[in-house]
Formats: sequence, C-alpha cells, structure tokens
Amino acid sequence: MTGPDLAPRLTAIDDEIRAVLTQAEPALQPFYGMMLYHLGLDAERSGAGKRLRPLLLVLLYETLATEIRPALPAAAAIELLHNFTLIHDDIEDQDPTRRHRPTVWSVWGVPQAINAGDGMYAASRLAVHRLTTGGVAADRVLEFARLLDAACVQVCEGQFLDISFESRTDVTAERYRAMVAKKTGALFSAAAEGAAVIGRDDRDLREALVRFGADFGHAFQAHDDLLGIWGTTEKTGKVEMNDIAKRKKTLPVVLAFERAGPKVRTTLEDLYAAPAPLAQETVDRVRDILDDLRVRDLIDREIGIHRERALHELRSVRDHASAAEPLRALERLIDTTTGAPSEAPATA
Repeated sequence: MTGPDLAPRLTAIDDEIRAVLTQAEPALQPFYGMMLYHLGLDAERSGAGKRLRPLLLVLLYETLATEIRPALPAAAAIELLHNFTLIHDDIEDQDPTRRHRPTVWSVWGVPQAINAGDGMYAASRLAVHRLTTGGVAADRVLEFARLLDAACVQVCEGQFLDISFESRTDVTAERYRAMVAKKTGALFSAAAEGAAVIGRDDRDLREALVRFGADFGHAFQAHDDLLGIWGTTEKTGKVEMNDIAKRKKTLPVVLAFERAGPKVRTTLEDLYAAPAPLAQETVDRVRDILDDLRVRDLIDREIGIHRERALHELRSVRDHASAAEPLRALERLIDTTTGAPSEAPATA
C-alpha cells in the first residue's frame, strides 16, 4: 500500500489530518493524542491504517484535475469520519487490538474512547470547511458536506443491522449485502463521488463513481470477511477467526447457512446458540464446516465479480481524465486491497 506511487499522497493526507487535529493547549494534548494514536500518527505510521478511502478520493481527483492539494481537506474529512466509526466499533465489538496495536478503549477506557470518537467526528466536519481555503466553491463544499452526512447516516444504519444480525441465524445473503452497501459501500461511494463533486460538474460522472464505489466497497468488504476467518494475525492485526468467536454473521457464515443441508444447518445453529465468545473447539468446528461447504470459493468468486464491475465503471473516468498515472495507481490499489492474484492485470 505504501509503494513509491502512493507514498507522497499518503504523506500529504496525513499532514492534512495532523493540521486538523493540532491543538496548542497542553491540557488537551492527551485528548488529541488518543486520536493520533488510533490513526497511527503518533509515530512514523506505526499502526496506521490503509487510508483507502482518502486515497480513493485523492487519486480520482488527481485524475480529473492533475493535482491533489485542493482535495486534501475532503480526504482528511473522509478518513476522520471513517475512523470515528472504528473507535466506536472497537468498543461495541470489545476488540482488544486493531492494526497490531491495543485499541483506544483498551488503553484509555470506554468513556474516553467514546469521547475521542465523538471528537474525531466533529473534527471531520471542521476538515470539510477547510476546502474553502483551497479555493473550492462554496456550493461544492456544501454539496460535499451533504454527501458526507448522508453517508455517515448510512454507515450507522449498517452498523445497527450488523449488530442485530449477531443474535440471528436467519440472515440471508441478500440482507447481508444490503447491510454491507450501507456500512461499507456508502463511504466508498461518498469518497468516489466526492472527488467529482469538488472537481467536476458532471452528473453522469458522479453516478458512475457512485456505482464504482459501491462495487469496490462490496469487493473490499467480502475480502475483509474472508480474512476474518481465513486470515492470519500477522496479516490482519486481529485475533485469528475472531469473527466466528464473536458470532458475527459475515458473508462466509451467511453463505454457509444458505448452502448447508438440513442436518448441517442444524449443527451450525446449535454451534451458534452458545453466547459469545464461542469456545475455540466450537470455532474450529464452524471453520471446518465452512471448508467442507467450499464457502471460500464462493467468496472468491463474488469478490472477483465486484472487482471487475468496479474496474469497468472506471472506464467512464477515462473520458474525463487529465492524468493517466493516478488512474493506473487506483487500479493497482483496487487489486491489492481485494486480494486479486498478483499476475492478473487490471482490466479497466
């Protein structure tokens, strides 16, 4: 993720985030320190996230406008908004680690973590207003703010559905995908559409980027769900098979319930009847059932379909492109973050 083509952009995004979170009053340094710690900005990107959503916005804006500076406040706003939800998500899931580091709540306690998340949300709003200092027209800033607010509501709706699914065994793949479209897809689409909002006045382009973001978000989340069961701690920074232990109804589990015959489905229901966290023996049995049902093959196929759809939608951007290199970098980013085979070139 931090190759030579992305490193300068990542640095610019991080510098913009630091500018938003700068506070001179000594007594408040620990407050902002919690946010910087969560973002991995308390050191040299130790524990930093992928910055996927702001990179998506910046690369698309650069493709349209050949520069990134005017879009950096929007990128910072997207990343701060995303990470406020992660701080709260870690509390709701009682996750002890994220990105190979202890989570904010496990270090400073739940009350301070909730407050840090709230502060990060407010900071994302302040970042939006910084667009005006970069010369973005006021009406476009207002439209981007509306876009971000609508996405935030959808993310919260998706989180509500995700949490409610944990106590159910009747969640269909269709319902799960609708939840993902809100919890993950909405912010991907907002980042993609946001680049067009502040960079171009073209309704067709905006609609194409909304579809692109939705498909990219779906592929990314399906790959993340795959890693939540088959990924290693070294790769994910989280406890292995923790999604099963927490009884989370991610796509692999939902597909297993749909694919299983009556006897196996009953077994799965019995295994998931126990309260979270599930015992390691139970987790291993669930994993074995998923393997027997070849669920991973289904997930890989679904990821591939949505990856190709996302790359297809990028063709609409080529007609508006002022720079080709950022678009190629974005295609590579899509491949690497959705688990595409390294030998398979991007097709957009």
